[in-house]
Amino acid sequence: MHNENEIMDKECRMDLDELKNSMHLLRKQLFSDDITESKNRLWLLKEKLNNNETFNDFGFLTSIKISDYDKIVREYDSNVGNRLLKQVSDYMIRYMRDNHLNYEIVRYTEDNFLIFMYDLNEDEVEGQIVNMQNGMSNYKFKHRSRMFQLTFSSAVIQYIEHESFASVLDQLDEKLFENKVYS
Repeated sequence: MHNENEIMDKECRMDLDELKNSMHLLRKQLFSDDITESKNRLWLLKEKLNNNETFNDFGFLTSIKISDYDKIVREYDSNVGNRLLKQVSDYMIRYMRDNHLNYEIVRYTEDNFLIFMYDLNEDEVEGQIVNMQNGMSNYKFKHRSRMFQLTFSSAVIQYIEHESFASVLDQLDEKLFENKVYS
């Protein structure tokens, strides 16, 4: 009898572990962008923001916009655009990991990524983003025999817990526009 309970207990633990793994995989798939290795807007709404669409933590938010994306999709097609999005996302993730940064990347719109960064001050965040952006601007993104030298615009803003996401995004868009006008 004692041995039978141990076997059932072991089977229950194995079933529970399998269920936990399945839930983790489902959660990862649910919050992953379909094209890139980044997170999606659903992750942003469910994990990053409170029910009233305010931040549930604090850090820095960066917007990275691919300037030529619409033109590339019009000239070639969405498959080329999607491949370039994947390569840009992979580049940013690799950069963040190589520099041991605490980050989360979200594909927010077709040509726009939001990067949440933590454990750095504003100068460090801006320095890392400038270095990454310069590296991406000098990198040759490829699709089959085509080579693309993409241009990017970026802006960084600090956000605090319980601050409105819409307000931060508006400020970030304004800063992105100013950076584009003055560069």
